[in-house]
Amino acid sequence: MTGPDPRGAATRLRQAVVPGLFAAVATFALAACGSVAPSGPTFSPVPLHVAARGLASAIVSEPIFLRSGDTPDGPELRDDMGHRLTLDPGRLVVPLGEPQPGPGGSWVRAWVAPSTTIWPGDFTAWIPVTDRGAPSLQLLDAPACPAEATIGTLAPLTPPDRLACAGSTPLTFDARTWLPGVVATYDVAPAWYGTNADPAGTTSLFDPGPIPFGPGAKTQPQAAGAWVDARVPPGVPRLPPGVLLRVTGRFDDPSAGACRRSLPNGGASLGLPVEAAADSVAWCRRQLVVSGWQVVLGSEGRPFDPADPQLHRNELVLPAGATLACGGVGMPPLTIRIDPSQIEPVWIELPGGRRSIAIFGNGFHLLPDPVRVQAANGVTLVDREVVDPDRGKPGIVLCPSGDEVSFDLPPA
Repeated sequence: MTGPDPRGAATRLRQAVVPGLFAAVATFALAACGSVAPSGPTFSPVPLHVAARGLASAIVSEPIFLRSGDTPDGPELRDDMGHRLTLDPGRLVVPLGEPQPGPGGSWVRAWVAPSTTIWPGDFTAWIPVTDRGAPSLQLLDAPACPAEATIGTLAPLTPPDRLACAGSTPLTFDARTWLPGVVATYDVAPAWYGTNADPAGTTSLFDPGPIPFGPGAKTQPQAAGAWVDARVPPGVPRLPPGVLLRVTGRFDDPSAGACRRSLPNGGASLGLPVEAAADSVAWCRRQLVVSGWQVVLGSEGRPFDPADPQLHRNELVLPAGATLACGGVGMPPLTIRIDPSQIEPVWIELPGGRRSIAIFGNGFHLLPDPVRVQAANGVTLVDREVVDPDRGKPGIVLCPSGDEVSFDLPPA
C-alpha cells in the first residue's frame, strides 16, 4: 500500500484556493470600479414628465450647400480644396429656430445629425429651407416624448429630443455596451466628453433585444439601429464594453456650461465650421453624463462571478457554407493584458495607452495558476505578452481590426 500523493493534495488545494483568490481580488476591485446589480425583480423605469413632445426635424430632400456665422449671409462652408460642403438627400437635420431670409431664399439654423455612412459627423450650420423658391427640406412632425426612460425609448430620439423630453431628470436604465457607433468629428474640452483621436474612449449604450447575448442578440449599436453615447466624467470608472449594465446618469449636466468643441488637427480641411460657444454648450447639454453603473450580465451573458471570469466571445453566427475573411488593418505591436479582477479581464494594450477589445472563439478559456488564456490546442497567451499583429502566433488565428482584435483556432 502507498500513502496519499502529496502532489495530488497540493493540486486539490490549489484548485480550491485559486478560485477563492480570484473572488477575493475581483470583489475588492469591483468595489473600487463598479458594482453588481442586485438580483430580484427588475427595477421600475424612471417616469418622464418634462415635455409632451420633442423637436420637429426634417429630411434633406435635395443636395444643399451650407453657411456658417451668426446670420444666413455668412461664409459658405468649403473644404481646403475650395469645394462646397454638401448635404445629400436623406440626411436628418433638426431646425433650431425660425427661418430667416438669406441668399436665394429662406434659411434656418440647424443641427446636422451624424451618419454611420457619411462623413463628417454632427455639426451646426445654416441650411436653406427654400432654394430659389423650391423646398429643400421635408419637415417631420415632432415625436411624442416617452412616458418612461429606457434605452429602448431614449436611443431612437435625436440628442435634441432626449434633452427636450428628459431634461435634467436623474435616469437609470439597463443597456448593453460597445464602442461608439460613429467617430466624433470635433474634439471636446473637457476631453471626457469625447475626442476624435480616441473613439474607443466613448462607450455606446443600446438595446440588444429580447436575447441580450449570443446568437440572435444585437451585439453592436449599428445593429440595434439607435444608441446613446455615454460620457464618463472623472471619478466614475470607464464602462466595460460588451456587457449589460444598469446605468445611472442625466442629460443637461452642469459641466456643459464650460464645454467647448474644436476641430482636431486637419479637421478644418473638411469644411466644417468653427463651432460657436453657445452651440458647444447646447451639444454638451444633450449628452448623457454617467454618474454610476452596475453589472447585470457579463460578456458571456451570465451574472458576474469573480471566481469565473468571462471573455468577450465571437457571437456572430455565419450562414451554412459561409466563411469570414479577416479585414485587418495595420496595427502596432499588441500587448496582451490579463487581470482576472477586472470585469473585462483580457484586453489589448496599444502604444499611448489606447485599448482594443480582445474577442475569443469558444475554444479559449481564462485559467488560473498561472493566469493565462489557453486555447483548446494548448497554445497560451499570458499577461504582457507582445504579439506581432502581422505575423500572429503559431496555433492561433489572429485578426487585428483596429479597436477589436479577434482570436480563434486554426481551421481543422
